[in-house]
Amino acid sequence: MRRYLICCEFHRERRAIRAADCIRRLATDWEHPMTGVWLIRTDATATEIRAALMQELTFRDRVLVCEAGEEVAAFNTCEAGGEKVSQIADARSKSQILTAIFSRNGKASRHLKAATARNLKSA
Repeated sequence: MRRYLICCEFHRERRAIRAADCIRRLATDWEHPMTGVWLIRTDATATEIRAALMQELTFRDRVLVCEAGEEVAAFNTCEAGGEKVSQIADARSKSQILTAIFSRNGKASRHLKAATARNLKSA
């Protein structure tokens, strides 16, 4: 049994649903830590996984399948939902480092304001 990392980008969201169903059928065990990213265990090869996914993709979609080791380090991921922490309270409860970045004495920090401002310009 091998462990694979599958990364997908879809031009149309409906193909993501069909690809997810395909991945779940191929895997004996799977995780979906971020949107478009899967970690699976399967007896299939990377080429076989790609071939199965190609039935759900078009040339505008992208997919990468590579064998992964057992060691994993993650931050701000959700094992099943592929969602990031979006609430400051959730972030604070998960990390003291984030508490320092996101707040100063209970008030929003300038770092958070800068990160969430929509009018930022790159230098």
